[in-house]
Amino acid sequence: MMLNEFQNKVLDVSSKTKGHAGYSAKSSIQHLNRAFVLAKTMPEVSAFLAITAEEEASTALFLALKSKRYSSSKKLKQRDHKHKGGVYPFLSLMGETLNILKHELPIEVTFRIPHDADNELLKTCMLISKSDGNNTYLYPDPPLNLVCVDPSGKAKNYLRGVKDVAQEKGITSIFEHIKEVANIRNRMLYASDNAIPRVENIDELLHRHVGAALLIHMIYLFVIQNPKQNLVQECLNVYMKIQDKLEHIET
Repeated sequence: MMLNEFQNKVLDVSSKTKGHAGYSAKSSIQHLNRAFVLAKTMPEVSAFLAITAEEEASTALFLALKSKRYSSSKKLKQRDHKHKGGVYPFLSLMGETLNILKHELPIEVTFRIPHDADNELLKTCMLISKSDGNNTYLYPDPPLNLVCVDPSGKAKNYLRGVKDVAQEKGITSIFEHIKEVANIRNRMLYASDNAIPRVENIDELLHRHVGAALLIHMIYLFVIQNPKQNLVQECLNVYMKIQDKLEHIET
């Protein structure tokens, strides 16, 4: 699996971050590199490394949220696979809930920022006008300090939105969905009552978990490179409600 220029840039910038979060980011990238090397010769090990890379990226994100003192961030559990493995499915559903990348606003994520010689800051870029081939862009600073409202002007109910998107995808319970996705790691490690772990399509697994790790690295950069942002806090609030519900279900 080959990474494109932008994806390599994400990992390069993430690898330069400092502190405990930075070490977790570097660990994630190391696991990704090893997963690529072992994909053909040891696919089960490669898959496990890719899953671990995703979880290490989640750990970096958790530590970044804590370092920025986001409310409820102390409740994030770095050693809980449901907390770490649930990040990607949550972000996927949340992205569709926000529905901004494709419809409401023409937003892209970029390192190419005018007047930034190093281009080391990850930003959101909004196309706001077109005129005779000259496009005008807006670079929100900070990039995720958005406030979303419903048609009535009330603050958007993100948890309700996540549940609605999940139901549209045939996911009857967002809580069980995250729990099941987080358990993939265990199925890669332990034999069942009738078989040992076996990977039939390593390319498919790498595509899933490498893609997940890359997305989480991007969110990590949005958090670690900026002061506290409204949308980040709103997403964290919803995620902790989901995790609290999962713990309640299991007790």
